[in-house]
Amino acid sequence: MLTWVQRNCKKSCREKYNVTIGYGTVWAGRQIAAEKIFGTWEESFALLFNFKAEVELKMPGSVVEIDVINKDDGVYFHRFFCCFKLSIDGFLNGCRPYLIIDSTAFNGRWNGHMTSAVALDRHNWIFPIAFRFFDSETTDNWTWYLQQLQKAIGNPPYLAISSYACKGIENAIKQVYPWAEHRECFFHLMKNFVKQFQGPTFGRMYLAARTYQPEYYEYLMNKMYAVSKKVKPYLDKHHSLIWTRSRFSEEIKCEHIANNAAEVWNRWVKDIKDLPIAELADTLRSKFMELYARRRKIGEKFHGHTMLPIVVRQFNVLSRNLGHLKVQEGGRDEAEVTEITTTHKVIRQVVNLKNQTCSCREWQVSGKPCPHDLALIITTRNPKMEDFLHPYFSVYHFRLVYAGIIKPLPNKSQWPKVEFGYKLLPPLAKRAVGRQRKNRIPGCLESKGDKSKTKGAWKVQCKTCFQHGHRSSSPKCPMNGPKKGRVVQSKEDPWVQGKEMLVPAHQKNRRWQGNLEKSHLVLAL
Repeated sequence: MLTWVQRNCKKSCREKYNVTIGYGTVWAGRQIAAEKIFGTWEESFALLFNFKAEVELKMPGSVVEIDVINKDDGVYFHRFFCCFKLSIDGFLNGCRPYLIIDSTAFNGRWNGHMTSAVALDRHNWIFPIAFRFFDSETTDNWTWYLQQLQKAIGNPPYLAISSYACKGIENAIKQVYPWAEHRECFFHLMKNFVKQFQGPTFGRMYLAARTYQPEYYEYLMNKMYAVSKKVKPYLDKHHSLIWTRSRFSEEIKCEHIANNAAEVWNRWVKDIKDLPIAELADTLRSKFMELYARRRKIGEKFHGHTMLPIVVRQFNVLSRNLGHLKVQEGGRDEAEVTEITTTHKVIRQVVNLKNQTCSCREWQVSGKPCPHDLALIITTRNPKMEDFLHPYFSVYHFRLVYAGIIKPLPNKSQWPKVEFGYKLLPPLAKRAVGRQRKNRIPGCLESKGDKSKTKGAWKVQCKTCFQHGHRSSSPKCPMNGPKKGRVVQSKEDPWVQGKEMLVPAHQKNRRWQGNLEKSHLVLAL
């Protein structure tokens, strides 16, 4: 509602009513409308206690915590955490033990942050679990957040937490989940890495992150260490977390190296981050309820399927392009698979279908067969791909994720009234001068808008001289001569009317006269 008023009020008044209203007037009207619809900004923090009471009443087992700060001049709001019971059950019963933690800044009156904990279901769709509001990204705030998350999901036997390189998150995870596998987003790592090291040799970082084999990872890293002695100390100091698949635990069954799910969450909540805090919490609950209901209907359509149909379909497609692999069977379920790469290297892998393993480790880490496994699987007639997928990708577990129902809540005027004996004041944080940004500033490696490639992320290459920085038609190309121009036709000479000649721009007058004289001489002969 607020977003529509802000973007379209001025335009609608001009088009419908032929009235021009200044920006300040529109902004003041927006503020009045917001207070009429949602209440005042100061009262919204106190309404969080009523929201907490309503959630605990309708969805017992949910974890909703509110923390305040006591000062000499009053009690101030500090931070808020919310995790619904249905989200807890869905994560523990159906999702892989893999969490993505990230934060995004508010763009409303409060310049705080919203932290999210997102998991992935069997379909690799985001499954939001918990969210939190706080003032800044400090170690204390991250520790408090993970402690509340620990109350909700407990201590699973296996857990991987992925985040960006933040010392506050790193210290908090070491304190709350010291046994968890802490992964770092490779995309954020490379945004920092390319600022320190440039050159084709350091492009091996992408191969090192994607490989599942520790031996190949060491080979690639040693190549970069030989070029620059600063690479290893830099990575050990600033990026000591796990960012390569060769170090991923085989129990997690998740091979993602980037926090794309966190970016999906940030885009999902982009248009509601300027709402008052109590309305924001209730809007997030509504989005959770709508998302779970839609996914639940999808799960009900998978009748007669053991595994998710799209995952099985993907492997049926991949099994058609395996002509470059040679299979030498040593037994019914064991074989040697030889691969000839595009660089004419011969690599041999050992596959065991009974144990669902491959020496490249992709099957063990991801839970899905790799091309070497598929090459052996398709040697049998009419193989069932369902038999070679991990139970994580089953329809049964997908339905368990969305089995619960987020309860609908009435209007906030009907929430239980909570009397806590004092007036809760807004947060102490100060808002920066100027209007808050709504769009995130993209990094140098990201695409901006609809452009697939942007300045700074790539360089154009000339097709003539194969150098970077100019096109084939550019005068910067050494293979091009002087710039060509178009000669204006002469209206006085009937013999050259309708004819057109391309000559160099700096010689067009001289050459035009010479050609004209030659044409007259030929006609005379």
